[in-house]
Amino acid sequence: MNPEINTAWKKTCKVLLGDELGELKNYEEWLLRYVEPFGMKKSAISGKDVIVSSDKVPSGSKFLSLDEMDQYMREVGKAKFNIDDVKDLDSIIAVAKEKAFYIGNVVLGNSRQVETSNRCINSSFIYKTQDVYDCKFVAYSSVLRFAEYIFGGNAIGEASKFNIKTFETYKNVRCMETIRNYVASDCYFTGSLENCTNCMFSFNQRNKSYLIGNCQFSSEEYHKLKEKLICDMRDTLKSKKALPSLIDIVNGDVHG
Repeated sequence: MNPEINTAWKKTCKVLLGDELGELKNYEEWLLRYVEPFGMKKSAISGKDVIVSSDKVPSGSKFLSLDEMDQYMREVGKAKFNIDDVKDLDSIIAVAKEKAFYIGNVVLGNSRQVETSNRCINSSFIYKTQDVYDCKFVAYSSVLRFAEYIFGGNAIGEASKFNIKTFETYKNVRCMETIRNYVASDCYFTGSLENCTNCMFSFNQRNKSYLIGNCQFSSEEYHKLKEKLICDMRDTLKSKKALPSLIDIVNGDVHG
């Protein structure tokens, strides 16, 4: 892992939780939970690792890394069919199957410092992520565009920044454990919020601020309670390397 990604993780933790939590690798299992899994395969040409954007591919499929395309064309792709190959439909299908490969490790455009990722375009400092476009400082995530400092996210819309474990969001800034938040900031464990800021454990709200459990507080009261809750979250993460997910809470699958 590039050290810049680890530094970005520590910065994000400090923004959201008031302090660093230690090394990113220690939270990998927690961050990957509920993120669309990628697949790790071996190249049929070289045997190198190939990241593909699904772990559900047909058995017997062959794989190729994008940087092996020239070799593929020299050894496989340019080989012409002969007369026996086109004598009937079954023959054509059999020969075509030999030429068919899934391509992984796809990194395109102005990208750099991309590791163990696939379908990455114009993005930098990316780790164990797939389908990422015009982003930077992202790890353990899937399907993002125009976002930065995202960890453990899935389906992240543009202008999202400093998020940990957020799902289906748009313009989500300084948020943690949120689902379907749109144009929201400084929210924790919230779902289905629009144009909201400074909310915790609140759901189905529009144009609201300073809510905890959908109850309205003054700014002073809210920040006092928030400080205590954030401290509890931070201490739990440092000791257990995980928190119950909002999805776990909704499903009733929360353990001590």
